[in-house]
Amino acid sequence: MRIAYGLHSGLLNVGVEAARAHSLGFDTLATAEVAHDPFLPLVAAAPSAEGMTLQTRIAVAFARSPMILAGLARDLNVLCGGRFVLGLGTQTKAHITRRFDMSWSGRPATQMRDYISAMRAIWADWEGGGTLAYDSDHYRFSLMTDTFRPGPSNLPAPAVHLAAVGPAMTRLAGEICDGLIPHSFSTPAWFHEVTMPALRDGLDRGSRDRTSISVHCPGFVVVTGADGPTQKDLRAVRQQVAFYGSTPAYGDVLRFHGWAALHEQLHQLSRTSDTDRWKRMADLIDDEVLAAFGVIGSLPEVCTQLVERFGSEIDAVQFNPPSDVTAAEMWTAREILETNTCVESVQRADGAFTS
Repeated sequence: MRIAYGLHSGLLNVGVEAARAHSLGFDTLATAEVAHDPFLPLVAAAPSAEGMTLQTRIAVAFARSPMILAGLARDLNVLCGGRFVLGLGTQTKAHITRRFDMSWSGRPATQMRDYISAMRAIWADWEGGGTLAYDSDHYRFSLMTDTFRPGPSNLPAPAVHLAAVGPAMTRLAGEICDGLIPHSFSTPAWFHEVTMPALRDGLDRGSRDRTSISVHCPGFVVVTGADGPTQKDLRAVRQQVAFYGSTPAYGDVLRFHGWAALHEQLHQLSRTSDTDRWKRMADLIDDEVLAAFGVIGSLPEVCTQLVERFGSEIDAVQFNPPSDVTAAEMWTAREILETNTCVESVQRADGAFTS
């Protein structure tokens, strides 16, 4: 079980934050492309992260050319001695076209296949020279001279982990990627009944087995103090669920649970000019919906819940513990996750158990 810490303190303090995560026994330092670049913090963290994996979770692929991302990933991989993992996601059409001002093909899974294949062709060229000649429906690369070729890194190519919500992207991850990052906007039922069957289908298509891929833990994971979650903790998760639940791209998850009306309410509210709309949207997330998406509690409680919900299907988790957590408590958490990853029953979001 790989345990990741999410870097969030900003560039000026990331070295201290990374050193603390290292001292607590975390395996991985992860960043997300939200309000800041996901690559710069990993560069700043690297000197304090000896032996740790550095990972984007995730970087937005379609906001950049595959050539740009191939170069960033290659250099970070060299910086950390081959321990960089490139976590990729597509983002939604609105963000790609209106926030990044990039084109949207309308075929995100097909485009992502071409994107990853293009990067791998570029990496192969840099390692072995020759002539770069990649041609697909979405990307064409045919120029690479020695002036622009960084040369061999003498390291394996960066691992590629793919973020996915629906079956098409999940199948792609199973077929060609090194890891699957299920979206946080996932429930145990969605994970077991939609995500994992699609992943297994993808593995079959790629003539691969389950050991070929790492599967990250889905859900909104919040580790609180020993006294349990505060209303602020719960409110923060309700806001996250409401935000993603309002997005058409994620509506299938709510519809899967019979919550189509909730999705429509959230979506319509999000499009109004009401200054209180985000508060009102969070108010719509009742305890049942919150429990389906959120894994919230003290460190031992969270680890136990993760085992109950996902069993042996996950290989990696990410959470940030309270500031007063000790290395001994982290070791206990690891033991819970690693010694109980095979369970006979998995708890469903509705409280039922299925074998």
